[in-house]
Amino acid sequence: MADSTRVAFYGPNDMRALPFVIGVRSPDPTLPVQQVVCRRSLRLLIRRRETFEASWQDRAVILKVFGHPWKARLHARRERRGFERLAQRGIPVPAVLLYGRTDDGRWAVVTEKIQDAVTAQERCTTADTIDRKAQVLCLVARHLARQHDKGVIQSDMHLGNFMIRDEEVFALDPAMMSFRWGPIGPKRSIRLVARLVSMLPEDAGPAIDAVFQQYGAARSWSIGSRDMEQLRTRQRRCRKRAIERGLRKFLRTNRHHQAIRRGPWRGLADRRLSEAVGLDEITAGLDETMSQGHILKDGRTSFVSRVTLGGIEIVVKRYNHKGLLHSLRHTLKKSRAKRSWLNANRLLLVGIATPRPLAYVEEYRGPLLHRSYFITEFIGGRELHGILRDKSVPADRKQRLVDEVVHTLDRLAGHRISHGDLKHTNILCREDKITLTDLDGMQVHRIGWLLQRRYRSDMARFLQDVNRM
Repeated sequence: MADSTRVAFYGPNDMRALPFVIGVRSPDPTLPVQQVVCRRSLRLLIRRRETFEASWQDRAVILKVFGHPWKARLHARRERRGFERLAQRGIPVPAVLLYGRTDDGRWAVVTEKIQDAVTAQERCTTADTIDRKAQVLCLVARHLARQHDKGVIQSDMHLGNFMIRDEEVFALDPAMMSFRWGPIGPKRSIRLVARLVSMLPEDAGPAIDAVFQQYGAARSWSIGSRDMEQLRTRQRRCRKRAIERGLRKFLRTNRHHQAIRRGPWRGLADRRLSEAVGLDEITAGLDETMSQGHILKDGRTSFVSRVTLGGIEIVVKRYNHKGLLHSLRHTLKKSRAKRSWLNANRLLLVGIATPRPLAYVEEYRGPLLHRSYFITEFIGGRELHGILRDKSVPADRKQRLVDEVVHTLDRLAGHRISHGDLKHTNILCREDKITLTDLDGMQVHRIGWLLQRRYRSDMARFLQDVNRM
């Protein structure tokens, strides 16, 4: 949907088509109301705040509107004071331009827009190698060292809270910072840096070392082997917690996802899909769409079809209704579509390839789950089964693919995950890379012996098909 017509949520019951004007009145009654034109919604937390790219007096600005029913003023004041305290301590931040009450009784903070800057998150997203991601994190690490020297603690270690222009880093979201009178000590500093490097894969050892060394150099510290070991231990813990926190975002409305709550339908959809085709197409109209597509499977348990919606080539898997007891069981333990949605997003968070999940949809009959649907992007490739049976494929390529699957199984076990159904038809191959599919049997294990048992089962299932070739 184009920015000029995108609908912005502003307050609990209001929606406005962008662009629109918000009046901001300063606490000083002698000053006139300032008109700020909201042009693009950047982030939405319903009933809490929305962030806009805006203009004020022909100047590009960022507007945050705080809409909490009774804490809006407190949140806005904390934001303004946070920016001021950072500036006083010599930390680069956007300048605060306006602060006050909006024309409908909420509170707002307007800051300058840092021109020609992008978030550290955007830089990392466009970085195509681990080394380039590490270069971005090195810039952030030097900025963190400056914060810690000044007694500032960034509680929300999210790369979207750092803006980068050339080699200069600017701090955002000061409401999530705390301020101390003196520098932050080594023990706490290592915990905070561990949150940063947890954004790198666990096997990116040299990159993790490089980021920590940059932080240490900025604070004139000598990093020893004991410090590095503490960092690695903390990094593993932080990464595990970050994955669990990240998965919660895949169960609620946010800037990337839209909740589905209409009639008997429940679920969540990627906004790229929901804005391209509308919710009707991925709820009530989904069965008809599937029947007109290329049918990949039509069984008693599930029905799978490949279709095109809104210009996106997708695969839809419908988990069929199998009776009252089946409905009751899956109502209590989550639908298979919802489990597949969470499992796919978990794999992507830990860096293991699987088709990008676009939606899960549940259909209820009264209080009970009737059917569910899991929608993913279609990806090209051949099933491993076909490649291993193809005599024209060189033996060394077959061996590389088998080795890649074994390595992936080891990585899954490192994250305490078992696949549960690792037959060769659930492994897609593109060149020498593999992609895992059919994830509704995937499990995360807390008990070590059970993990080892499932790992051996996955490996045996995979090697059984290899030995038959």
